[in-house]
Amino acid sequence: MDCAEDDCERPATVELHIPWTDNRLVCAAHARVLGRQDGVVADPITDRGDELLEDG
Repeated sequence: MDCAEDDCERPATVELHIPWTDNRLVCAAHARVLGRQDGVVADPITDRGDELLEDG
């Protein structure tokens, strides 16, 4: 799954829990920036399974 941010094709590696809107799956770079907002909790996605092998 790709990052939810516009024009980003990196794989989503983090789920952001955002109190004022829906949760978002984003890449590590976007999680680093967006996760600094008050109330946002960043959880790494650990159950990607075989998808890691498919990405190379």
